[in-house]
Amino acid sequence: MSGNHGGVDYDYGYCPCTGTYEHRFIEVEMSVAQRNVVIKDIPQGECPICGSQVYKMQVMERIETLMRAERSSERT
Repeated sequence: MSGNHGGVDYDYGYCPCTGTYEHRFIEVEMSVAQRNVVIKDIPQGECPICGSQVYKMQVMERIETLMRAERSSERT
């Protein structure tokens, strides 16, 4: 299943279990440099059959960039 949010198309394709990934937005809380960080509205595909979760590469790269910036600000 695909979704569209802010002009961006999220098509996650098919799960190996034969399900079709459904688009949704999630919130993630993680610890970075001993601080809790919450990231909201992260696009994710989830299979309704087996629960497998996938992310677009661009989303993961953006999260990694945010985490690097957060770690760097802790060092200064």
